[in-house]
Amino acid sequence: MTYVQCRFRRGVEHTVAWIEQRGARLGARVELLSLDDGGPWLVEAVGDASLSDAAFREMQELNYGTFNNDKRKRTRGHKDRKGDRP
Repeated sequence: MTYVQCRFRRGVEHTVAWIEQRGARLGARVELLSLDDGGPWLVEAVGDASLSDAAFREMQELNYGTFNNDKRKRTRGHKDRKGDRP
C-alpha cells in the first residue's frame, strides 16, 4: 500500500494529511476520521511525494508522541496533572 500527502478543504476549513493512494484524486471526497466526524473532505491537491506502508507506519510512530500530550508527559517523566489519585 502507498500513501500520498494531500491538501483538503471542507467549507472554510483546510488541512493536510497522508491518505491511501487509491483515494488521492482531485475532487474526491474522503473521510479523515482522525480529525473529527464533521463529514467528508474534498481533495484539493495531491502531492508528488509518496510513502510505502512501512515508512508511513514508522512516521506515525515517530509523530505519536508529538501529538499525544498524555504520552509526551509520560515519556518526559512529567507527573499527571491530576496527580496519583485513583
